[in-house]
Amino acid sequence: MKKGLWIGTAVLLMFSILLGCSTPQKAVNSAAAGDEGANGAADEKLSISWMATSFQGGGWPDDHPMIKVLDEKFNVDLNIQWVPMANYQEKLNVLAASNEFPDVFTVLPQEFNKWKNEGLFLDVQPVLNEYANLSQIPQDVLSLMNPSGKVLGFPYYITQARDSLSVRKDWLEKLGLAEPQTLDEFYEAAKAFAERDPDGNGLADTSGFTFYLDAASHEFVGIEYIQAAFGLGNKWKEDGGKLIPYQTQVEEWKQTLSFLKKAYEEGVLDKDFVVNKFGAPLEKLESNKVGFAYANPNQYQNSLNAIQKLVPDAVIAPVTPPQGPTGLTGTATLEMLNKIVVNAAIDPVKQKRILEILDYFLSEEGADFIKHGIEGVHYQKDEKGGFIKLEAADKDRQNLINNWIFRPFDPGIQMYKWDDEAGHQAIRDMFEANAKHAWVNPAAGLVSDTHTKLGASLSAKFMDTAANIITGRQPLEAIEQASSDWLAGGGNQIIEEINESYRKS
Repeated sequence: MKKGLWIGTAVLLMFSILLGCSTPQKAVNSAAAGDEGANGAADEKLSISWMATSFQGGGWPDDHPMIKVLDEKFNVDLNIQWVPMANYQEKLNVLAASNEFPDVFTVLPQEFNKWKNEGLFLDVQPVLNEYANLSQIPQDVLSLMNPSGKVLGFPYYITQARDSLSVRKDWLEKLGLAEPQTLDEFYEAAKAFAERDPDGNGLADTSGFTFYLDAASHEFVGIEYIQAAFGLGNKWKEDGGKLIPYQTQVEEWKQTLSFLKKAYEEGVLDKDFVVNKFGAPLEKLESNKVGFAYANPNQYQNSLNAIQKLVPDAVIAPVTPPQGPTGLTGTATLEMLNKIVVNAAIDPVKQKRILEILDYFLSEEGADFIKHGIEGVHYQKDEKGGFIKLEAADKDRQNLINNWIFRPFDPGIQMYKWDDEAGHQAIRDMFEANAKHAWVNPAAGLVSDTHTKLGASLSAKFMDTAANIITGRQPLEAIEQASSDWLAGGGNQIIEEINESYRKS
């Protein structure tokens, strides 16, 4: 069973109010059984507020054709609030402080663990079997972070080893470099990208690679292949039947930080990494600024199109994660820890309607709809029985529910029926290659009360020290003190609690 640890800062003062107004579970059971209750009949039109994360390009307007179809099908007035991912955690905590949660919303792992025992989220377990598709979600991912015997949130599906470390292949060829196989060769190529003017504009405006310090998770994002190559765990590491946190892997951190510090000093690492936000590494790859970055195979063509608007002959290609000094490799590896939750305090009639919509998204018909859109509007059949994407698909971005909100548990979630099969196979090949270097977190899903209370601040302090070492503000040896401070500040208790949870799992 996969397990994990994600905890955020505590904002809990409002929960005594929320607990007082939560919907009794028997009302949920009654609604699921078909009793619409005292608030309206089954044909009553309901207004549903839904908050979701958004990314590049933002979300749909309220009058979007996909929303109109859902409104008509389920007799609802669906109002989706699209919040940029970079601001989503802040938005969640603002809503918590004001007790103004929407009817259904995405919850990040830190907040889910922080709030899951406060009566905020509807427990769907008693009625789960009433929903043919929701009940088929794989148990190993459904149980992640949900309390035993309860389903307070549904997982948002992601392919575990999804993103491919990618390179500007045309830059390699222009500079006469081979695809790097080791960290030393990676550094040589990245340094050439920074120093030998691969874009040919005569300016020192390119870097080898970049990353960012994520404000929500307090982790470096975008250099997982470097961290794994030096032997660091993906937050936790199993050793002799015991889980150890990467904050205690001092020697591995020293090697990693020495590598990054040298890259920063020599301009191989993007000097602006300290101010980068979510999505910055890919954006800089697409804007002709860096030579290495992670790219989503599902969106590979989009990334290539973005680069080729600037450089028509540009080429990006997946590369194998480079081997570290002892031959270790690893790649960015994700866990299905974001949750889609239903507000426990809303009318049970509305809760039931929301569950019907979620169940529809996982059905064969619903999955086709949220991926491909409306036949005759976003696609049509051709004379050979195949499908053609219509211009409105690009304009409407008909796939945003599928991409950003909720979707089937299927690696093919972004393989479209109008695409060439060769393109689908290329995506599968990248997924398969990435899976060989999966950098798994053995603690994904585990919870520590101490980490719930203190983990975010402890991690922030530790990673701030790591960032300061890279930029030369603190000496390399400062990571030793940072590790000791993490342990003394609550880390020892976190280790004990996580391992206790690990033994019980």
